[in-house]
Amino acid sequence: MKQYEYKVIAIATAIPVTTKGYEKVAQEFETQLNALGRAGWELVQRTDGLFFFKREMQ
Repeated sequence: MKQYEYKVIAIATAIPVTTKGYEKVAQEFETQLNALGRAGWELVQRTDGLFFFKREMQ
């Protein structure tokens, strides 16, 4: 039977008013998600600024 490990993180999702600020936040968010993906984490759900990830335990 597969077993999973879970992780919950908070990522700021407030978007600054300026386009440049929005782009910076989007790039930082993308970097965090890609790092989690490389570490084997899979996004399961997003709720109210919280992001839930899981990965199979080895």
